[in-house]
Amino acid sequence: MVTRVATFTSHTLLSNLALSNASKYTELSNQSASGYKSRTYSGIASDTQQLLNLEGSLTRNDQYLNNITQVKLRLQNMESATDSMSDIATRMKTLLLQGLSNSQADDLNLDEEGRQALDQVQSLLNSTLDGRYLFGGATTDTAPVDFNSAPVPDTYFATVSGLDTAPLSTLGGTVAGSLDINGQTVTYSPTDTVKDLANQINQLSPPPAIASVRQDPGTNNYRLVIEDFSGNAMSITETGGGNLLNGLSHNPALSAETGYYQGDQKRLSARVDEEYSVNYGVRADDPAFASLIAGLRIISTTTDEDSLRMALGHIEYAIENLPNVTSKIGIDTKNVETVESQHQDFAVFANGAISDIENVDIPLTLAELEQYNTALQASFLTISKSSENSLVNYLR
Repeated sequence: MVTRVATFTSHTLLSNLALSNASKYTELSNQSASGYKSRTYSGIASDTQQLLNLEGSLTRNDQYLNNITQVKLRLQNMESATDSMSDIATRMKTLLLQGLSNSQADDLNLDEEGRQALDQVQSLLNSTLDGRYLFGGATTDTAPVDFNSAPVPDTYFATVSGLDTAPLSTLGGTVAGSLDINGQTVTYSPTDTVKDLANQINQLSPPPAIASVRQDPGTNNYRLVIEDFSGNAMSITETGGGNLLNGLSHNPALSAETGYYQGDQKRLSARVDEEYSVNYGVRADDPAFASLIAGLRIISTTTDEDSLRMALGHIEYAIENLPNVTSKIGIDTKNVETVESQHQDFAVFANGAISDIENVDIPLTLAELEQYNTALQASFLTISKSSENSLVNYLR
């Protein structure tokens, strides 16, 4: 087609309109096919910085959510392990009561039951998740519980009724005498108290054993306890005519000590927000765990009724306090879930904002596409018709 001077202006205008319609039609076609406003940042130039900021914030937010998921999994494993230990404690209490009520500790194989329960507790407290130990505080690469590191000490003990300052005469030391403990001698008189004797033993240099007076778990009674932690049998004899040794029982009388614990005194920690790290979880040296372990270690090593009654006190303390451990775990879970909810809300907002910037409204885009298609066809028709205008055609 030859453009004449008379039709140049109108032809140029119509051509530009057609090209503009064609460009917009192509853009809308691409948007309706992909669902995106543009495949490049240049296509959304005015919103590029906002989009980059939102994407960066969302990436950090997703990492915090991943950290929280890990924390919740660890807490769930801790709670499950603690619940299992509560079940073990309850079962062992039932067996203890049966054995003590009928003096049937041997018939019930309490020592074997105690050993099996102790193995289960050790396994539970040495639980791992993703190769990390859960109950060792911040020490996650070492098993937190090792009973071999804290062997059951060789022990002599006696019951002191009511007071921790009872005289030795109540234990049979009715006349003055002396005890030879691992080659060192301590003297006593009937008026000395159990605390006096314990202090004398501990003041020897080096102490031949560790002496203490502690409350019998679950009762108002006290125990004079002499323990040798060397792993060897304690040598203890009496001279001078006293009868104190006859009042001592040679059986385990463990306290709720935590020498078995190989972790540290920190708590697990995780970053769950920009400037917020949460400390969470419990350690294997918690008093409830320590009491359960002390009771089970006594049960596993003796059938002596006095020792088993001490074990029962430890077990009852554990049963009473293990729910408190579960509550601590529940509080930690609630705290991280609160932060998790905030991050989830932000994720919904950020994803919505990113979608508004990047994505198109498909139904609206298809409607506009149809409009521009109609306009483009009209442009082509108009150009075609305008090219036929001439004086010759007019005169016809």
